[in-house]
This record gives sequence, C-alpha cells and structure tokens, in this order.
Amino acid sequence: MGIKDSIKGWFEGDKKKDAFREKVKEAVSDGKLDAKDLKEIEEVRQELGVTAARDDRTIIRREIYNEAVQAAKRDGDISATDQHELDKIQKFLALRNDQVEKTRWDIARLRTLTDIRNGNLPMVPPNNASLRGVQLEADETAHYSLSVELGDLPVTRGSDGVSMEPGKPYEQYSVAGHAMPTDGMRSQGEASLVITNKRLVIRTASGKTAAIKFGQSKIYLYVDGVRLEKTVGNTVMRYKSQSEEIAEIVAELLTALMK
Repeated sequence: MGIKDSIKGWFEGDKKKDAFREKVKEAVSDGKLDAKDLKEIEEVRQELGVTAARDDRTIIRREIYNEAVQAAKRDGDISATDQHELDKIQKFLALRNDQVEKTRWDIARLRTLTDIRNGNLPMVPPNNASLRGVQLEADETAHYSLSVELGDLPVTRGSDGVSMEPGKPYEQYSVAGHAMPTDGMRSQGEASLVITNKRLVIRTASGKTAAIKFGQSKIYLYVDGVRLEKTVGNTVMRYKSQSEEIAEIVAELLTALMK
C-alpha cells in the first residue's frame, strides 16, 4: 500500500469515527441511555467497523459525558433517576470518577439542591471535621457545612445582598445577581460554616467556635458568601468553593429552616 492509500485510509477511518461519535452523542443527548439506545449504537458501530466508545480518547469520552450532564441539568434539577442514568452513561464510556471529578461534584451539589427543594434536607455526619468541638443542643441538627474565608467588612457601600428573614419566600437564583463587596474587608483566616436547624455556627481553623441563632442577627446572602450584620460593621464569610449551586443550597436551606 502506497503513502496516498494510507493517508486516504486514515481520513476515511477518521470520518467513520466522527460519525460514530455523533451517534453516541445523539443517544445521550437527553441525559439517558436505555436498551434501545445501546442496541442502535452497537448496530452503527458494526456498520462503520469502528472500535467501541469506551476505547475512544478520554477527552472525547469526557466531552460526550459532559454533554449528557448538561442535558440532565436543563431543568435546573437532578433527581435520583437522573443520577442513575448519568452513572450508566459514565460506565458505558468507561470513564473513571477521577476523569470527571469536577462534573461529578457539580452533579452532587445540584442533587443536594434538588433534594432541599423537595423537602429532603441534608445532614452533616457527626464525625465530620467541621463539627469537631461544636456542641449541638439536644434537638439541634447540623444540615450543611462548607469552607469559608472569614472576614470583617466595615461597610457594604450599598451592596447589601439578599435579606433572609423568617417566613420570607426565596426567589430561585436571586442571589446570583449579588456579589459580596470586598473593599475594606479584613481577612480573619479560613473557617467552617455549619448550618443547623437553629443557627449558623462558625468554627475557625484554630478550633474556636461562635454561633448566631436565627433572628439574632440579620443575614444577607450573595452568590459568593454570607454577611452577618453587627452593631458596627459586618462579619462576612466567602465560600471557598465558588458556584451558583453552593449559593443556592445555602439560600434554599436557610429559607426552609427559617420558616
């Protein structure tokens, strides 16, 4: 076989692979993969004479998986069924968890948010590091914890955020339009923020704790953190993990707990 024939064969092979990839993308475009999809994919694979999707390059398989995830997230929720379907697609594409780690974290956060909106509140395991040294009351439950940067903010300069008040309904994704002001903020180091059914608990890196009961201080939320109004100035907590889902989890959870 001459060089021209070899090059022609490569191009034809690439075209067949591209056609097969498009078929796989089409099959998972709704975030699902059923027996009918699998049968059709295999028929196309045999017709084109290409290797299975699991043998494709990781970057291609990850791209297909991420497109399926975007389809599942289209309505803003991830149900248990959605999660099951995405796990099937990941297995079909032979993607390890570490190869799609960021996407799986996004799915987990959206799943938590979906559960909260459906009235199923998360709980922090008693052995979680964020609860070390925290004394919970007999009828108190820790529902969520996250890492934050603790700081002191003298003034907000009109960037007040979304006020969280007992009995006040929350409009979904309304915190997305509010960024925490940082001018003049004095950092006080990293900390853990624990949300219980009664209060906000702050645990510093040194192990010191402080708690604010709901109604004791005004709470304002931003897309990137929480602000607690003091007599003079404000205590602020910026989320270490920046995502709209984190901000929504905090907002929806506080709304549910402060009814």
